Amino acid sequence: MSATRAERLAALRVDVATDSADVTYQVLYEDWLGREAWHLAHEGLPLLVGVDPAVWPSHVARHALGGTADALLAQLADDLDCAVDAAVAPARLGTWAREHACRLPAPFAQVLEFIVRVVPGTGGRLPADDADAQAAAAERELLLGAALMLVTRFPQQCRDEHGFFDGARIADQILAKAALWFPLEPPTLGREGIAALLEQYLSR
Repeated sequence: MSATRAERLAALRVDVATDSADVTYQVLYEDWLGREAWHLAHEGLPLLVGVDPAVWPSHVARHALGGTADALLAQLADDLDCAVDAAVAPARLGTWAREHACRLPAPFAQVLEFIVRVVPGTGGRLPADDADAQAAAAERELLLGAALMLVTRFPQQCRDEHGFFDGARIADQILAKAALWFPLEPPTLGREGIAALLEQYLSR
């Protein structure tokens, strides 16, 4: 009987701490999940496993995982109906993992959850001559970026007692560290405004 997708994924995680709370590991996914697409073979598969794409070849070689990696890559490409060298949106890989009961690395799951629920709401474009509207949009984008960083690095401080991301708690964290994103002056939105902005998307 051939191995399942989840079994192959687990086999590729030799010496990989997928639940690590190390900041470097969190930042890795914050960076990669900010990109629109990943090369399936060289980026998507390693990040599904929980390995930095830069060290993926050495990870595979060191643990003699070439056959397993090739088998899962072929299965991934077949499931996603694309070539092994295709560019794939991170969210598609998250959906694939969920559909096939494959556990994502913790920071991958946390950041992807936030991006899927919140970041798509930043889509619209404002008229070029509306300076006030542009400034407000820039502040909203910065606040959402700050929220993304916080839920990546401090997820427990951003969730309520039921485990859901909470706009008010994230707003408190943003304001406590406001100098990181607003070094010249605080955001025009206060705590309630920031919380309302986040809840506008989190409650969808």
